[in-house]
Amino acid sequence: MSNYLNTEKHLITLQAESEEKYLAEFRSGTYTLENPLVVKNPYLINPLAAVICFNTDEETTAQITVKGKAAEGDLTHTFASAKEHVLPIYGLYDNYENTVSIVLGNGKTSEVKIKVEELDVNRALYCHTTSEYFGKDLMIISTTTPLISSAQTVGFDYAGDLRWVITNKQSWDIKKLANGRLLYTSYRTMQKPYYTVGLMEMDFCGKIYKEYRLPGGFHHDAIELENGNLLAASDNDFEESVEDFVVEVDRKTGEVLKSWDLLKILPREKGNAGDWNHHDWFHNNAVWYDRATNSITMSGRHKDAIINFDYDTSKLNWILGDPEGWGEEWQKYFFKNVTKGDFDWQYEQHAARILPNGDVFVFDNGTYRSKNEATRISPEDNFSRGVIYRIDTDKMEIEQIWQYGKERGAEFYSPYICNVDYYSEGNYMIHSGGIATYRGKHTDGLGAMLLNKYKDEHIHLTLESITVEVQNDEVKYELKVLGGNYYRARRLSLYDETTKLTLGKGEFLGGFGVTPEFGFKVKFKDAGVELPAKHNLSLILEEDRLALRATFKEGSEVFIELQGENGSRFYSVPTVVHDVTAACVSFEEQNDNDFQFYVSREGLSGDYHIFLDIDNKRYDTHFSANF
Repeated sequence: MSNYLNTEKHLITLQAESEEKYLAEFRSGTYTLENPLVVKNPYLINPLAAVICFNTDEETTAQITVKGKAAEGDLTHTFASAKEHVLPIYGLYDNYENTVSIVLGNGKTSEVKIKVEELDVNRALYCHTTSEYFGKDLMIISTTTPLISSAQTVGFDYAGDLRWVITNKQSWDIKKLANGRLLYTSYRTMQKPYYTVGLMEMDFCGKIYKEYRLPGGFHHDAIELENGNLLAASDNDFEESVEDFVVEVDRKTGEVLKSWDLLKILPREKGNAGDWNHHDWFHNNAVWYDRATNSITMSGRHKDAIINFDYDTSKLNWILGDPEGWGEEWQKYFFKNVTKGDFDWQYEQHAARILPNGDVFVFDNGTYRSKNEATRISPEDNFSRGVIYRIDTDKMEIEQIWQYGKERGAEFYSPYICNVDYYSEGNYMIHSGGIATYRGKHTDGLGAMLLNKYKDEHIHLTLESITVEVQNDEVKYELKVLGGNYYRARRLSLYDETTKLTLGKGEFLGGFGVTPEFGFKVKFKDAGVELPAKHNLSLILEEDRLALRATFKEGSEVFIELQGENGSRFYSVPTVVHDVTAACVSFEEQNDNDFQFYVSREGLSGDYHIFLDIDNKRYDTHFSANF
């Protein structure tokens, strides 16, 4: 007997259904300024957002004010003239009855109460700043340890109050696009340990307008180019290597327009950092485009190196970092230090970028502070920092011109993740989000991996995040959050001139392509028994792919067999365990023998019965799927 798999709905579809439901209620009723329809968490993943819906006889503007606990916390925005008003409300407090005042262009006013229940979310231990400096912005920190239920992606205001949250398991960076929406990772994974299917365009309600699905998935970082396209860190051939590929994505279609493969630019086994491994040999964690030089800058954690190459030709321009171990033939790409005074190379760095004047700004994690195991610095004596280097590409000389964090020593030490941001000359943000101590001592272990290593000893593991803003060498802002590690921080405003809730279902763009079939005809002997429970088989039919997750012995020969009316299609499931020396995000517990594999729905149609072929034995899963 066969059971047909039900299609698991994508979040875009679930959000569209939620929107259709509240719009139907709104449009079938009589909702006025005095008696509006209030919908809390309308797009399912942000309980600190709502929509307020009402009609007016005449077109009029509507100004809303989300009242803060103090006047400095008020958030105000004026929406364009309309008769039908569907107003997105951001910045609510949890465990609180919020007040939203509404003032129409004709002078009519109303007040709406929105009560939000208490959320299980990590709070700010402290937030030292002033409303005069920080204004109405939020500091958004994206979780890197979502396995801790309270460590969610959150936003805090000037007072350290929680005003924004995303409740599903997403991480990586959040950037604001020119259209006012957020660039954020998809919530769906593609490969272990944390490669997602692509990128999403999302608003502050959590509504997804577009999901850009990439053939090689997404990780770590992406930016919006001036032409509107996206430059994103991706993978090419996962079985060969990871985190050494970058793609340009067409914003309108999701198509990959151009790609760069670092295996064709750099040597794989030169200048290795302390956490280097053959599979994840570069570990890119940043992408940056500099228009002045028409170049791309990337950050290779596992090379202790920031590299820069030409956008058009892929020609390597320079390498910034400790030149030890690169060999004589690569020395011409490195800079000579001419700093008078304090200077340190960066190690296992993150979030490298080029400033408007050509300087290089980076978060120097400082992991080990040596390429030589014999001279490593202990974590108790180490430091992390934001650092700015001035480079002269004609003379190939480098100066260290600014830093923050070294003076704080181990308390600011993050051996992984983190970022910096540039606001203006002398005004910078430095986010040390990967601080970890075990049994009271700082560690080189990565919090996202320590959760697995010490899963029975979490009482002894402390994870935290410190975010600092400096203006003219004065600390103007400091936020500390305990209970998790946070990948990056980003200072953003909830409301601005681009704020607009656009109704309608989001789009699926790009795609995975047709999944390659195994190249030979195969015939397996029926096992004659049920699939052993030890394989922990999970089959989920998503809107655009069939997802398999299961446990196999490393090196097993495994195939998904889809048997249709015209024969069978076979797909080889890789069962090679790759070294993971840097898991920057823990979306799920990492067990070496747990594998995942996906078959794209592109190119498939009709009914298929699903078999699992393991080491020449054919097991009937008793499931079928309609594609």
